[in-house]
Amino acid sequence: MRTNDTPKIGIDVDDLHMDVRSGLTTAAAMAFRAVELCVGTGTFASEALGSSGRRELAHVVNGLGLELVSLSVDLPRLRLSDPRTSEERVDRTTGVLDLARDLGVYVVTTGVGALTDAKTGDPSELVIEALGRLGEYADARGVRLALRPSYDAGARWVTLLNKLNCPSLRVCLDPAAIVMTGANPLSAIEQYIEQVVCVHARDATAGFSDPHGGEPRLGRETALGEGDVDFIGLLGVLRDAEYRGPYILRRREARHARQELTSARDMLRAMLR
Repeated sequence: MRTNDTPKIGIDVDDLHMDVRSGLTTAAAMAFRAVELCVGTGTFASEALGSSGRRELAHVVNGLGLELVSLSVDLPRLRLSDPRTSEERVDRTTGVLDLARDLGVYVVTTGVGALTDAKTGDPSELVIEALGRLGEYADARGVRLALRPSYDAGARWVTLLNKLNCPSLRVCLDPAAIVMTGANPLSAIEQYIEQVVCVHARDATAGFSDPHGGEPRLGRETALGEGDVDFIGLLGVLRDAEYRGPYILRRREARHARQELTSARDMLRAMLR
């Protein structure tokens, strides 16, 4: 592979379980050059970070030789499909899109939970309206909002994205989230591979549905290579599709985050060769 084709492998600073400045310094010391920041809550939430704070953050990132390739916002209590929380979710997300523009970041990733009806497969009008507004807002700021599929099947995502028809609404692939629901990421992503602009590289054991109609059992996150995600097959599909975006290693539940993320990077590099 040519040097300029080498994929960017980074980490989400939040997974180091330290404050952002220490996390950025640690990421640089670990020889990572690409990073993602979680900005939904806390000191670095968009509403808490003023213009001087944004300039200082950009200065720190650049001074460490890092590239801020994406921002991540997770607001699980604010569901787009819930009329009681949808408006606040839109407002909070637009704030993160503004932050991304100010920092010169191209992608904002976000988990959105189930967006389609479990029986019909159709998204609610509330979801369509909210995502449409977010897509227009992202487009006006030159940012792509990458949604992370999990509960919805690949065909449903294709239907949703086609119905919205917005170039700034894209997909952040998190294969672990898909596997944990009992679905196969390979069969899912082949249907929307052209929409993927960021990959969260993490592994998990497979979940499964109760054949007797009970609650489905979710899988659990594991170290890379110890779960049920077929990374060789997954990377092959991405390579065939000429994916050029970043791979952000995620390990939310690691006891020894630095060691596991370093090992995961070396493993992923070997698979990408």
